[in-house]
Amino acid sequence: MATTDIYHIVGGLNGRYATAFIGGAVDDGIQVDAFALARANADTQGTFTAWINVPDITGSYAIMGCGDASADEFITFSVVAGKLEINCTDATAKAYEVTSTNVIINPHTWQHVAIIHNGVRPILYVNGVAVDMTDTVDTDLTKWFKDCALIDGGHIGAAEEGGAAALTLEYKGGISNVKYWASALTEANLSEDILGNIPTGALANWDMVNGYLNAANPGTYDGTAVGDIILTSNYSEFTSRFRNEPATAVVVADLVTTFSNDGTGHAIIVKAA
Repeated sequence: MATTDIYHIVGGLNGRYATAFIGGAVDDGIQVDAFALARANADTQGTFTAWINVPDITGSYAIMGCGDASADEFITFSVVAGKLEINCTDATAKAYEVTSTNVIINPHTWQHVAIIHNGVRPILYVNGVAVDMTDTVDTDLTKWFKDCALIDGGHIGAAEEGGAAALTLEYKGGISNVKYWASALTEANLSEDILGNIPTGALANWDMVNGYLNAANPGTYDGTAVGDIILTSNYSEFTSRFRNEPATAVVVADLVTTFSNDGTGHAIIVKAA
């Protein structure tokens, strides 16, 4: 950053309530080991949904990762360079890598994402709509938790890959309302979930309202914060930009700030000293 550099940080103020903000640092995440262990060797179908808000489309960010601490076996749902992706490796053999064909994730924007495995193959959704997909690896698209009996750990906002007992793909941005069903939801179900009418049968709903408790089944599969985790009641487009642009501290020479007339938007213009 140089003297007289100008930064214009702008965005809507309407955010999601009690979102978990994950800072992208090494080994940050929300630990849900009991959930992952219970799913291993159990589910032949399943659905993850979440609301996500990433600060860029250059990084690789795990939304949900379940793996084994000592074996290369995992399922990872992630955003990679603006594309939605699901990976499964069973006993070191990569079963599949399915990616949205196009860049479909927008920075600083809340989007509803989902992975539905119907027992035949995984299908990716954004805002309730199935997206064009590329099967980069399709050795066995049928595999799900039932086939990954070694999985013993899970994290929201981080992956557990390679059997090295270390987290990777640490998330950066906001995550809200992460849910799981041990069944394949329909597109109509996804539409209801987007509206906040949670389809029946959810085993987990980490809504981030009361810490990292599982609102769907209180006392079961509660999460534990690991590392630099922040809970906020209103993570918005503006706060996402403000938190991440610019990435380094600014010594301010001039500052202009304004709200929209209806209170929904905010802008800051910063001139570096």
